[in-house]
This record gives sequence, structure tokens and C-alpha cells, in this order.
Amino acid sequence: MKSINRFKKITAALALIATFGLGQSYAQTAPKKMEKEAKKTEQKVKEVKTKANETETKAKAASAKATEKKDAVAKEKSTQAKKAAQVETKEKAVKKEATKAAETKTAQVAPQEKAVKKDLTKAQKQVSAVKKEAVATADKATSEKYNGHTVYLGPKGGKYYINGNGNKTYISDKK
Repeated sequence: MKSINRFKKITAALALIATFGLGQSYAQTAPKKMEKEAKKTEQKVKEVKTKANETETKAKAASAKATEKKDAVAKEKSTQAKKAAQVETKEKAVKKEATKAAETKTAQVAPQEKAVKKDLTKAQKQVSAVKKEAVATADKATSEKYNGHTVYLGPKGGKYYINGNGNKTYISDKK
């Protein structure tokens, strides 16, 4: 029994030593593992920082491009506005010139037009007088008046008068 007890004591002591020995080996490997994990996390942190820096530079570049585009658009709009203003002033000048030309032409044409109108009215009066005379000589005038016009008696017995245009207008007997 003593040998069993001794055996138990030895195994217990070995177990204790083994336990402390394993603990010691674990204690030696644990910092190495932790160092590896720390390095991995540091690498991940560095990667995240570089990605953040890249996105930040991209964002800055994009905002710079956007401001450049805005400036270009604003510049283009201002040049278009200036061109529109120039075109508008040119249009106004052309309109003024056109109205002046029209006024001078009307001033020149107006007397000629009046003279032509006078000649035309004289010719129309002469034509109507000639028509009346021609009708009057062919047909007999009666003593009747119709709407202020002299009534004539045609060769077949129809009654008519000469209207303002110099044409015959027949009067119907039905009333």
C-alpha cells in the first residue's frame, strides 16, 4: 500500500509538474499568439487608414472637379448671356434702321400714292360718265327716280338704273 500511496504521490507530483510545465509553455506561446494577432490588427488598421485616405483624396478630387464644372458652367452661362445681350442690341439697331427706312420710303411714296389715287378716281369718274352717256343715248330716260338714280327704259321694256360702279341694275316690277 505504501508503494501505491507512493505511486499516487509521484503521479500527483508529476501531474502537478506537468500542469505547471504546460502552463509555462502556454505562457510562453500566448504572448507570441497575441503579438501575431496584434500585428494582424495593426495591418488591418493600416489598410483601413489607407483606404480611408484614398477615399478622402478621391472625394477631394471629386469636389474639386465639381467646383471646376460649376465654374465652367457659370462662365459659359455668362458668355451666353453676353452674346444674347449683343444679339439683342444688334436686333434693336436693325429694327431702328428698318423703321427709319420704312419712314423715309413712306414719306417718299405717300405723295406719289396720293397722286396715283387722284388719277384713279378721275379715271373712274370719266368711265362712269362715259357709261352713263352710252346708256342714256341708247335707252330713254324716264322721269322716275329709284334710290336717287335716274330710271331708264330698256329696248325690251325693262327698267333699270346705273349704279355707282357704272353698271346697269334692273328694277323688278314686283313689289
